[in-house]
Amino acid sequence: MKKVSLMLSLFFLSIGLFGCQQNSEVKVDNPQDNTERLEQITFYPKESNSETLVIEDRETIELIKEAIDNAEKQPGIVNMADPEYRIVIGEETYFLWIDEKSGTIMYAEDTHTIYSLSLRSVNRINEVITYNYLNIREIAWNFLKEKGWNKSAKEEWNSATVNKIIVNEDYELLDKSYDGKEVLSISFNDKANVVVGTPIILVDANTDKVIGYMPGE
Repeated sequence: MKKVSLMLSLFFLSIGLFGCQQNSEVKVDNPQDNTERLEQITFYPKESNSETLVIEDRETIELIKEAIDNAEKQPGIVNMADPEYRIVIGEETYFLWIDEKSGTIMYAEDTHTIYSLSLRSVNRINEVITYNYLNIREIAWNFLKEKGWNKSAKEEWNSATVNKIIVNEDYELLDKSYDGKEVLSISFNDKANVVVGTPIILVDANTDKVIGYMPGE
């Protein structure tokens, strides 16, 4: 009897191990479920002449993925106008309709189903778009041209890097009230072999106003 019980135990144990092995073999990590594998998210605006927005910041990628993952499915079959943006996340494509108060996502492979974004997600995505898009870079570029500082920079000004920074003593302020406040810094790519780099320009995203700069080195 003990021998039979032992054999049965070994039999069921082997089935369990085989099942685990089968599960591990068929489980394929979805690139969209593992944010660490995503190197960038790309926003393509509806207007073809508008700038494509490429997000490579890890924190921002996680923010956008969270917004999409938490969107709520809406009932019924829909017929939508052209989206404001096409979003490419890894190997998946989404359509986005968004304004100041609402946002809707549609998976490109299922154009009969829509998902509503929460107001929090709408605000955060709008913030990402505002902080990274063309107008901020163009404002900074025009300021460079006015000052005659653009000669050291490449003409592809729309590829400038936009970051949030806290203003400190490293910057020359046109408005001293911004000391210690969060603003946007716009860094342009230098031409090859320049002696002095292009200044970094500071812009207030709320007013679209240049408020300072860091001289080139």
